[in-house]
Amino acid sequence: MTGLSVSNNHIFLGSRTQNRVYYYSLPGITSLKLFSYLAGYSTTCDIAMNAADSLAWIASENTSIAVKCYNSNNTMVDYIDVSLIPNARGLALDPSGYLWVSDIDADKIYQVDLTEGIEEGIQGLSVVPSANPFSGAVTFQAPGVTATVTVFDMYGRQVESESFQNAWTWNSSAPAGSYVFVIIDEQGESATLELVKI
Repeated sequence: MTGLSVSNNHIFLGSRTQNRVYYYSLPGITSLKLFSYLAGYSTTCDIAMNAADSLAWIASENTSIAVKCYNSNNTMVDYIDVSLIPNARGLALDPSGYLWVSDIDADKIYQVDLTEGIEEGIQGLSVVPSANPFSGAVTFQAPGVTATVTVFDMYGRQVESESFQNAWTWNSSAPAGSYVFVIIDEQGESATLELVKI
């Protein structure tokens, strides 16, 4: 286990090798329960929990996304790119809604305002996949939208990045597994979808 966070009478723990967040209920620590499976993520370094919103912020090694945010339904709902924080390691949430992130290589601590980022991530761009799970190809419908889609594999590695208008089809020879599709339009609105290729 690595990463520890306390929120709403629970202690949350991140599993470095299992891609999961677990929790114990306080005051008595008796049985370990699963909060979320972090599909498309590995080698967890630290976690920060906002149990009131059922969101887990996760920092990890060896990934092109610095920090990902998962809900209790195992869905990535927001993220911070490595272009903003190159090597995130430590995380903490303060009562004002700021996420604090330490960068091991830059020797810096970043303050991230989450009050608008989460709302944009959840209420932003509407993109509909043709199937989930899918076999062979999957098509994303986004009528009237010009955007860029970036695909990440289950280890957080970027697989593909491409621009499109109205619709985009991924017909890749990539192996079966979980993939995260991050779509950002010209206005900066975003959508994040996790799909399984079978």
